Amino acid sequence: MKKGTVTGEVKSIVKEFGLDWRHAYSDNRVRNRVGVKLVGTYLTDIQKEVVRDRMVKRGFTFHYIRENNNGWMGHCDGTRFCFSKK
Repeated sequence: MKKGTVTGEVKSIVKEFGLDWRHAYSDNRVRNRVGVKLVGTYLTDIQKEVVRDRMVKRGFTFHYIRENNNGWMGHCDGTRFCFSKK
């Protein structure tokens, strides 16, 4: 995990929950946004709030959280976040 990056910070928070963080992937979006996909991992509403709040405290701008449940054969399903550096 690389500290200071969107993906690294999300992974470290998810790891604290005791969940599988090893299958977290990121992709660059427009306007310096980074999407982080936790494949096969679904967070509760409280866990999503914790991730959002901690990322904002660490200096990232929050854009959205959503669940993917319709991936091809389930390979891409999981919780998805989008943040950018301030």
